[in-house]
Amino acid sequence: MNLEKLNVEKLSVATRDAIAKTLVAIQFFMLAAIAIVGITKVHAKAHTYLGMEIGLVALGLLIIASAGVALRPSLRISPIPKDNSPLIENGIYRRVRHPMYLGVILIGCGMAGYAYSWISWFLELVLIIDLNIKARFEDALLREIHPESMHYQMHVSRILPCMSGSCRTNCISQ
Repeated sequence: MNLEKLNVEKLSVATRDAIAKTLVAIQFFMLAAIAIVGITKVHAKAHTYLGMEIGLVALGLLIIASAGVALRPSLRISPIPKDNSPLIENGIYRRVRHPMYLGVILIGCGMAGYAYSWISWFLELVLIIDLNIKARFEDALLREIHPESMHYQMHVSRILPCMSGSCRTNCISQ
């Protein structure tokens, strides 16, 4: 299913809600599962990269906090935008459209690194895929309410911040 061209107008409210709840449930389940795998490693003798793992979690929390401040009038866990919420393009949202998802990915990476297990990295991969689908779904819903968001979506990267010219600079609609 190509979520970039998803016609959300044809989805019923119940279907939208079911998709949103499923994506959020997968997100929290993956984070919890990574944490549980990590708990089993608490007594491991060596955590060589503990500083980096703590740094990733701290950076993820900082990004989420920064996004929460910018998104305050529209903040919610669900990818379904609040009624009458404005399109947020300031603060951290000037660099990345879904910074909270970036923060969650970083937290998951820190926890998966701590767990040091192929299972934790597999769970992190599922988390990244889920958040990418969730971001695409949310973008489709935002285009429905805010047609001007197409320009924003063309010029600001989805989850990873733009790095020196990595974002599109032309304004030709496709």
